[in-house]
Amino acid sequence: MEDNGKGWEIVSRQCLLKTPVFDIYEEKSTCPRNGKVSNFNIIDCANSWVTVIALTKSDELIVIRQYRHGSRQFEFEVPGGCMDEGEDPLAAGIRELREETGYAGEKARIIGKVRPNPALQGNWCYTVFIEGVEKTEDIDMDDGEDIFTIKIPCNRIEDMIRCGDITHGLMLNAILFYKLLREKAVKKGFRE
Repeated sequence: MEDNGKGWEIVSRQCLLKTPVFDIYEEKSTCPRNGKVSNFNIIDCANSWVTVIALTKSDELIVIRQYRHGSRQFEFEVPGGCMDEGEDPLAAGIRELREETGYAGEKARIIGKVRPNPALQGNWCYTVFIEGVEKTEDIDMDDGEDIFTIKIPCNRIEDMIRCGDITHGLMLNAILFYKLLREKAVKKGFRE
């Protein structure tokens, strides 16, 4: 893969819209390859995000159904959300799991991160894996949330993806990171 290392030079940046969740900017940038200036719209998310793969001792994935205004329907998702300003991704994952589901567990760790849409955004979405989760308290939804918690056996997740029940891109990323982690553990077990 060839990379000349030169980024595009930003000539101007104008805010078009400010919201509590993100701001939209129009940027004029110069292409290092040909020197031409082009317009780009950028979504500037104030903070990065986190998704949580939370697994019970019975190998069930904690999944939520949450109403999403973009799709105008309830979506299957893993718990997650925006990180608070300056918040560590691991702490954010533990907090989001507790707030959205009332579950807590052990051995929390970051198993991956992706850029949700680098064509338009610069923020990250981290995936946190938490094992041995169990219900410890009531959920604490924000006013704009409508969430239902479901336990799904891990062996059913791929079928839900194949049949189109799970379509949320960031959830699919989180599941992939978990699948890769699980495959690595199986391979390691064969070598020992």
